[in-house]
Amino acid sequence: MSIPELAPAIMAYLEAANSRDTSAVADCFADDANVFDEGQHQVGTVAIARWMEDTARRYQPRVEVLKVQHRTGKVLVSNVVSGNFPGSPLELRYTFRLNEQGKISRLDISL
Repeated sequence: MSIPELAPAIMAYLEAANSRDTSAVADCFADDANVFDEGQHQVGTVAIARWMEDTARRYQPRVEVLKVQHRTGKVLVSNVVSGNFPGSPLELRYTFRLNEQGKISRLDISL
């Protein structure tokens, strides 16, 4: 995956998610990061790794980046996500926020 306008932590997250490498996913996030997905809120790298593990096991998702937009303090990434879930494939938007160290501090996943 080669999307030059994505920060290294976001690229690493997408690559780890596609390879279902939960330890690498957790490394992309700040210790106090937040993830909002499917009405659930995960806080901290341990909870985020558990969420990713559960998501990978249940859905076997594969993310393909379609478009990237930079907004003040946010990176919006439009994706096609395919996997073992109703309605697959779906177009989802990932909204990332990064901290000063370049790690993901917040990820919102929405339709």
